[in-house]
Amino acid sequence: MSFSEHGQKTYRRHSLLRRNPALSREAFSTHYELTHGPLASSQEGFRQFASRYIQNHVERLPDDSEPVFDGVTMTTQIPRDDYTKGFFNHPDYANVQDDERYLFDIAKTVSLLGWEDVVLDGPTTRFKALLLMASAAFTQDGLRAASRIVANHLDVKTASALGFSKGAFSYDLLVEAWFNEVPARTDAYREYAPRGEGLPSIFLPVREVLVYGPDKPWIGANTPDATASSRIPS
Repeated sequence: MSFSEHGQKTYRRHSLLRRNPALSREAFSTHYELTHGPLASSQEGFRQFASRYIQNHVERLPDDSEPVFDGVTMTTQIPRDDYTKGFFNHPDYANVQDDERYLFDIAKTVSLLGWEDVVLDGPTTRFKALLLMASAAFTQDGLRAASRIVANHLDVKTASALGFSKGAFSYDLLVEAWFNEVPARTDAYREYAPRGEGLPSIFLPVREVLVYGPDKPWIGANTPDATASSRIPS
């Protein structure tokens, strides 16, 4: 399929996270949402570059296999001349690095930039999935039941192990898809099960959490009605 052309591209940073093996998946998800999210968003240097912060918590896979990643952070980047200069280069990043070392398996975590393309402009739901694959192999055939599809074109040259070191990544497409029910998402999972030769696809059912954005303004930690995060409603 062909993707639409953009005059003004919306760039996002995608951090694909693997949990520290010392943590259970439940402990990881709880800390990621209730501790790490508020910690990162409280940094002025973080909000200086990101206008929207979403966490994707990977849920149980239909076949009970171990997911490649346990969480995926997506931050919409504030327009600027050089997107490679961001929070990782800001002094405030030092304030979250200890928590990242506690929460993540840094060597198996990767962060990279990409621009988004709305393939199917429909409603979001609480039944979301992420699909990693080679862009040349992508078709919508396996996502026929999706209500909304967003393709994120990844710049693999920007891959790093968060801000700790350089990284490498083979996938140049991260697709977000929303479904009206779990069975439809499970059917799509089976459609994209790795088969044959080439780069295997990775399909992750996720729970999406909005930490802040234009539709949920950031609230300082000392504000009485502050909340750590908000699950995006169906």
